[in-house]
Amino acid sequence: MNPFVKFYLAAYNFVAFVFWALYLTFYFLSGFQMNSTNLLLLNIAQGMAVLEILHVVIKWVKSPLVSTSVQVFSRILILILINIFLQNHAALFVFDWGVKIVSVAWGITELVRYSLYFLSLFGKQPAALLWMRYSFFIVLYPLGVTGEWLILITPLVANGFALNAYNLFLGASVFSYGYYFPVLYKYMWAQRKIKLQ
Repeated sequence: MNPFVKFYLAAYNFVAFVFWALYLTFYFLSGFQMNSTNLLLLNIAQGMAVLEILHVVIKWVKSPLVSTSVQVFSRILILILINIFLQNHAALFVFDWGVKIVSVAWGITELVRYSLYFLSLFGKQPAALLWMRYSFFIVLYPLGVTGEWLILITPLVANGFALNAYNLFLGASVFSYGYYFPVLYKYMWAQRKIKLQ
């Protein structure tokens, strides 16, 4: 690997790990409340993931472009909705629990993933970390999707069903999640079989 690319990827994974660690720490210390500091940290931590699509496109990492793009874009969409809904629905039960669930599911997943990727660049893959990377998803992936759906249905719970652009988008999302969740989940199971043999 080109030394510049290795240095860049190491720095990227380290910084991403730090922002996720900061977010989870501040979020926990604030009693799982989404204040302006926590929202900023979440926006940075999750927003950085857009670069991962670029990393795949320019072949700095060997990941499937479609699955990487779907995962990044679905999370960015949820991040945008958190920013939009926070002002109007912060006290709503489904939104509040959705944010709590995605925070825990995304945060744990990313702390493990970024630390493993960072160490892998230096030829180290601790067995425990490798096991966590390819085992935690079994629970965290469905949990994260549940949290995402709680956030997605927030306007429906708050305002009831109406024929509007958001609810049409929500209907399309049902089909999108219905297709991509099993595909990505099966992909992770296949990766688990390869990595943990």
